Amino acid sequence: MISTSAKHDAPAWEDFKVIMPPRDRDWADPFLWNHEGQHYIFIEEMPYSTQRGHISCLTLDDKLNIVSKQIVLERPYHLSYPFLFIYDKQLYMMPETKSNHAIELYRCVQFPNKWEFAKSLMQNVDAVDATLLHKDGKWWLFVNLQEEGGSSWDTLYLFYADSPLADQWTAHPHNPIVKDVYTARPAGYILNKEGSLIRPSQDCSVRYGYATNFNHISKLTELDYAEKRDRTFKPPVQGNIIGTHTWNETDGIQVIDATLRLRRF
Repeated sequence: MISTSAKHDAPAWEDFKVIMPPRDRDWADPFLWNHEGQHYIFIEEMPYSTQRGHISCLTLDDKLNIVSKQIVLERPYHLSYPFLFIYDKQLYMMPETKSNHAIELYRCVQFPNKWEFAKSLMQNVDAVDATLLHKDGKWWLFVNLQEEGGSSWDTLYLFYADSPLADQWTAHPHNPIVKDVYTARPAGYILNKEGSLIRPSQDCSVRYGYATNFNHISKLTELDYAEKRDRTFKPPVQGNIIGTHTWNETDGIQVIDATLRLRRF
């Protein structure tokens, strides 16, 4: 779903128009990107026949209609959450690669469809929805880690380094910085709203990806971390939308995903 009028401080479902995938697959985890004046949406695309996600890119026209779609990154394991960022004038993607037990980084060699493996930021971890933030000269890595016997829904860890390409990441002394099923799991880029940092997160208390929270980060240092949930964007009371778990925005455009309840007959 996509909008040019939704606001994180007062989101409304009627602000969004629906973009539906083909009936044989799911689309999720939309990340907006602007390249040479054109808007693109990078998504997890998962065909039901394989149950293995890859990363696709939707090209939009000036009316935000889809004009083309192409697969841009495919591996022999599941990919999702195509987090994009620029470092030293180079575009990178950090998709979720939990199925390969690593946090992997890919370098763009031709936009939008050619990416090469750059490195693993962490190995031997079951990490989901890793999200980077550059602040105060450091790169902060927010990520849910699923430990043995635990859940990937309720435990948020924080690491930091001087570069997003660092070989070593320092664990925050308060890890896990969030431990609850309501606000832990990341849900998109951390937003800068008039100097305030807002961290979208998933509310998985009802089901996976039930709703999206907007959490105000009040402390972020090497020694301290604090955030407070400002509000939650829940599914409508009526209708067939039963969940949303990703929120991203750029240049006044917002994209979210939604889980629909569909009748078989």
